[in-house]
Formats: sequence, C-alpha cells, structure tokens
Amino acid sequence: MPQYIGNWSSLIYLDLSFNNLHGQIPDYMKNLSLNKMFLTRNMLDGVLPSWIHHSIQSKADLSYNNFTKIKFDKRRNQNSSINRPQIYNNVNIIPQRNDILEIKNISCKGKSKNDYLFINCGGQQARYNGILYDGDTVTSNFYLSPNEKWAYACSGDFISTTPYSTDFFRNVSGVSTLETSVYDTARLCPLSLTYYGFCLPDGNYTVKLHFAETIYARDADYSSLGQRVFDVYIQGERRLKDFNIKEEAGGPYKAFTKELWAIVKDNLLEIHFYWAGKGSLYNPPALNGPLVSAIDIAPPNFKFPDGKLSTGQIAGIVVGCTLAPLLLLALMWKMGWLGKRESDEICIEVQERSFTLTQIIAATRNFSRQTEIGKGHIGIVYKAGMPFNVTFAVKKISPQKKQQEKDKIQREIFNLLSLRHENLVQLLGSCSRKGHHILIYEYMENGSLHQALFEPDSTIELDWKARYDICLGIAKGLKYLHEDKRFEIVHGNITARNILLDKNHTPKISDFGLARFRDDEDAFTTIKTRERLYVAPEYFLGKAITVKADVYSFGVVALEIVSGRTSMEQRPNQEYDVLLDTAYVLYAKGKILNLVDEKLSSSYDRKQALILLDIAIMCINSQSPSLRPKMSDVVSVLSFEKTIEQISSADTH
Repeated sequence: MPQYIGNWSSLIYLDLSFNNLHGQIPDYMKNLSLNKMFLTRNMLDGVLPSWIHHSIQSKADLSYNNFTKIKFDKRRNQNSSINRPQIYNNVNIIPQRNDILEIKNISCKGKSKNDYLFINCGGQQARYNGILYDGDTVTSNFYLSPNEKWAYACSGDFISTTPYSTDFFRNVSGVSTLETSVYDTARLCPLSLTYYGFCLPDGNYTVKLHFAETIYARDADYSSLGQRVFDVYIQGERRLKDFNIKEEAGGPYKAFTKELWAIVKDNLLEIHFYWAGKGSLYNPPALNGPLVSAIDIAPPNFKFPDGKLSTGQIAGIVVGCTLAPLLLLALMWKMGWLGKRESDEICIEVQERSFTLTQIIAATRNFSRQTEIGKGHIGIVYKAGMPFNVTFAVKKISPQKKQQEKDKIQREIFNLLSLRHENLVQLLGSCSRKGHHILIYEYMENGSLHQALFEPDSTIELDWKARYDICLGIAKGLKYLHEDKRFEIVHGNITARNILLDKNHTPKISDFGLARFRDDEDAFTTIKTRERLYVAPEYFLGKAITVKADVYSFGVVALEIVSGRTSMEQRPNQEYDVLLDTAYVLYAKGKILNLVDEKLSSSYDRKQALILLDIAIMCINSQSPSLRPKMSDVVSVLSFEKTIEQISSADTH
C-alpha cells in the first residue's frame, strides 16, 4: 500500500477496493483518523493488525483478501449466517479468498447435489410460477443458506447506513407483473454483490436474473431522475456492461428478466454484480449500486420436480431462418421424435409458460401461407404468435425429408447442440405429435441482413454505427465457431441471407446446415447449394476446406454491408458488376472509400470505414487461405485492440 497515505492525518474515509494491492496492512495507518476503510478484493495477506478495531471508528471491509490466522466459527446461527470472526463488529473480513472453496468442499464433500437453484433476493421464501424460491433476508455482509446450496457476499458503503441496515434489502410495491412475489423485494449492495451456487453438476446452465427498479422511481423526491448502472459477471467474465434496469424494462416499477448462460466447473457457479461508479451518486435516497430481485439457475431444458421445465427465456422474437438439414433432423433424432403422443400434450415450455402442439398449429393458422415467413431445404418456416406476448418461428419438417436424412444425423448432433453465443441463432425446443415434426426458434423481427440492405420494401435503415456493429458481431460469432470450441467448426454458409437481425439490430448467424468439424473424415461435401460468389476459391480448386473459407465469406459480406451493394448486380445492358472486382480495383488505386454506400453520405466514420474495408480485402485473399486472418484477429482489429499491421506481420495460419 502507498506509504504516503500515512501522512494524511485528516483522512477519514479510505476506499482502495479492487486495486490488486499486495502485502500487509502497514502499521503507519493506525495513526490515521479513519472513520471508514474499504480494502475489499485485493491480495493483502499476513496477520490482521490488532489495532484495526479501535483505529477504525465506524466500519472496515477487508473481505476477499488472504489474511492468515483468522478464526471464525462456520456453524450457522439462528439466521443461518456464518458467525463473524471474534474480532469486532465494525470489521468485516468474511469471506477471504479461500473461504468460498473451503465452504464448497465442506458442503459438497466431492458430490454434485443440486441440479438447480432459485433465490428470492432480499425476500422471504416464496412460490412464483409454480417454483419455490429460497428466502434471502439476512442483512450481514456474508450469508450461507441453511441448505448450504448457495451464499452471497455484499461489500461497499451507502455512507448513511449501518453495517446491518435493512437498506441492503428493499421492500417493493407496484411492480407491473401478473405475479409479483419475487419482485416484492430486492437485494441491494453499494459496490459489489456476489452470489455463489454450490454443489452444481458440471455443465451448461441457464441463468435468469429478475430485475425491477423500485428505488430510483419516485417523482416526489426526484429519485425518478436517478440512473442505476452496473455490470454483471458470470464465472469471472463480464456479460453485461453498463446495465440499466429502467432502460431495459422501459421505466420504473416494471418487471424485467435477463437470461444468460454459464458453464459450471468444479461444482461452483459465481454471479457477480459490480457498480463501477457510473449512473447516479447523490439522487435521494442515494442508494446506488447493483440491485436484483431473484435468480434462477438451471440446466437448459431441465424438467423440474413440479413438472415445470427450466426457465429458458425467449429473448427476442424468433427466427424465420432456414436451419440446416443435418442439425434439424439431428435434433429430431436426439429428442426421440416418434410421433406417438397426442397433440394436446405439452410441446414446449418457455418463460414458465406451457404450449401444446394444438396451440402452436392454431397460432400458425394451421400452417397457412399467410403466416409463412421462409422456406428451407427440409421445411417451411412459420410465424407463431402465442399467448402471453410470446412469438415463435416454427419450422415444419417434411416427414419424407426426415426419412431421407435419417442416416446422416448422429455425426453432428452432440457438438451442434452445444453451440451458444449471443451472435448465433438460438433453438428453443422441438416437438413431434400426430405426424407433425417441428422445430421452434427465437424469432427475429427484423428479418435477415439481406432484407434490410437490399429489398426495396424494407423499412429498416442501417446507419454507419449499426453496420459497423453488425460486422463486429458476425466476426465474434465466427470466432466462437472457429476458436472457442473443442472443435474448429466450419460454418460453410455465411451469406447476408443467413445473418439475422434482432430488434436491436444485433446480428445472429443462422443456417448451420453445411457445418462440419475439421476432424470429421467426410469434410464439407455438400457445399454445392451455396451462393457461388460467397464461396472461397479453394473449393473450386479441389483443395481442403478449413475455417479460412468462412473468413473469405465474411469478407464478402463485410463489403456488402459497407457498400450497400449485392455481391453481383446486373446492369441495364445485361452485364454484371461483381462487387469483389470493384473492391480490388478501388483498393489498388487507393480509392477504397469510394465503395462506401452513397446513402451514408458523409455521415460515416472514415477511420472505421478504412479499417473495415482493409480487413475485408485481407479476408478475400484468393492466393492462399493461409494469408487470410484468423477471426480472432479480425475481432481484435475491429475492436481497436490490434492494428492491421500487427496482424499482417503475425502468423495467420
């Protein structure tokens, strides 16, 4: 810790949390007149100084460090809270960094006990949508639940509150929802709030977070002008940045849920809410910091003991996109679609709501052409507007196609089902009843990128920022397929038609029908159905197809996005303009910016445009696939973490 702090004799409030400080707390600090001291989430060690209790007048938070010789009783008191160390109540040291693992080991004893967790943050035990939520009403900085399934840790200071103030959980009224039990209360922490799930089997989980802004909400004290902004981390990775409950929900007193995903390793899940100093500081009642009403944790499509499925959310609206034959049919094989159940049995459960095949068929008007939104190789896609403001995209699979492709399924099913990323289209469920075989997807209300850019009746206007963000999102999705999985996955069908846009214009890669894994012996044999101008040259030369073929296709799509032109356009004289040829000519002349869509006029970022066009030219390199960049390098350049010169000089294999 900086030695000069010892000279600040008038210092009364010190907060050096989250600074990776090492070493021991120096003795010179005992001469300060500190009222409050916060050193949480550092790497401090050694024996806790004996002068701490009388030198800090009001409160000290020393949690999440590595102090030794701290003795505390892990037996729980009547509130099921871990007893505080035998020091003084004004000093909080629980938990230390090793405590969470120690608690997990003691609670789990090497076994996976809990398939799911439901926590009513800041409230009593409650039943919501048929699910029983654990109560969470203790006001201490750290709490281990009586069943040892979960714990929370809270740090920071509201300035005006005592260490055990009920400000840390808030009673609420007026939240707009059909059932308000989990929104009646919320847990609030000044700086950092972390929930731990213990003894969960390793694997993939859906994490559903319930929110409602009920503090910065009143006009009488002007608190409605306040903004609560915080970040959300899962397993140490930031998943939500500058998250604002009121903005997401559309105002105060409105229930809102956010669904994320997590991978549990070593039977431990960590969800961390962190206030980074943004938003409002002094609006009455000055209770800034992260706030959450309830937490759901469950495996995808898990069936609960009370008959409910896991709380898989439909985050957007559903996809009118044709997903690939092999994946779709593989799912039918995996799900055991035998066509033996009645149509009035539950077909799918999402957002705690159950839907039967009869309801889905009715929503598509008996698969009417009026609700048809797309056609694919193995079926037709319909829009299905369901009760409770839920919308699906439903693909009806041809039974004949199912038989024809049945022998191709097993090779891809297990790997394809594991794909999950914010820039990939999400499958929600499947159903087979009375001879109907359907797949159900999230619905993308803005359709495909091709529709937005090129169809004359499109009402979607993509400004420069939207176009740049779409390119970056596609790159991130491909990076996930190529580099973030156990297998390198070749998508094989990257076109503007297979990029879908959600309501926020977030790009979602769809149509995995031609995907192959590089260690599959039969690599890439069905590429003939693709639009030829997106195809990398090595295909026509009979060379091996790798992830660099997707890089080439990305370059073509990026040029289309920047120019607002299709890869091939017919002139009035029946001749054709090929976009790649035009790009090469302009690049050679040093006039590549002439390719930017005229609709954007001068309202685009020249620096970003140059970077994006230069990276697109690198991607469509036809001399050798090895000269094309990796998608991780593309993401780094578009995120301004690397320069084109840096990735050009690196090994691109």
